[in-house]
Amino acid sequence: MAEPLLDSPLHWVRTTLDPNPLESFIVSVDSGGTPSTAVDEFWAGEIPWLTPKDITDNVETLFVSRTERSVSQAGLDNSGAKLLPPGTVCLTKRAPVGVVAITAVPMATNQGFLNFQCGTKLRPLYLAYWLKANTRYLQQIANGSTYRELYVGDLFEFEFAVPPLEEQDAVLYVLNAIQYVSCLGLAIQQSVFSPDEMLSVQDQSRRLLSIRDALLIQLLSGALDATKISKLSHLPSPIDEYAH
Repeated sequence: MAEPLLDSPLHWVRTTLDPNPLESFIVSVDSGGTPSTAVDEFWAGEIPWLTPKDITDNVETLFVSRTERSVSQAGLDNSGAKLLPPGTVCLTKRAPVGVVAITAVPMATNQGFLNFQCGTKLRPLYLAYWLKANTRYLQQIANGSTYRELYVGDLFEFEFAVPPLEEQDAVLYVLNAIQYVSCLGLAIQQSVFSPDEMLSVQDQSRRLLSIRDALLIQLLSGALDATKISKLSHLPSPIDEYAH
């Protein structure tokens, strides 16, 4: 078993990405499938069907609810695809490796994903941020001569340090607050009066995202105590409704 990719406080629980329902961190990991394109009735149904292309064009948005293509129940039943519940963390395992999304509605994926379903001790959004923070390592362990692919046997060897739910929520509060403020820049851009103002707003948004990325490692390793940071603000957490 490999050492954790990030340091962590002693009271955080060390587990792996290998599913273990008894631990209540990650309860299952599935891939996806593609129905036969020769059978029309397998397609254009009501079930969203996620491909890496659906999420690689917008890597800043973690939750996904719409897909370019959809499948029918017959298509689902006659393929390796599975209907995944909302809150499933989908990680691309090839072309490209390491892009993350979280299902906001029930959907299926093609075989280009590893799909993690979390238990009661792990927030899906926390796992998604952890995977994003370790994208470089995921890409390094991907194998293949023609196309690099992430295999579960390699991925499951890594230890993953998980804080208590209260600390997970505090980490997500800080990260989502920064994300929320940076997204306000998109609305402000619609009301500026000059190119200079537009450039200034865009620059501030980029700086906020850089701050978020720099804090990400510090928060996920416990080097920064997110519970103390979140208590400095009296604003409601952007994830309260989702987390509870």
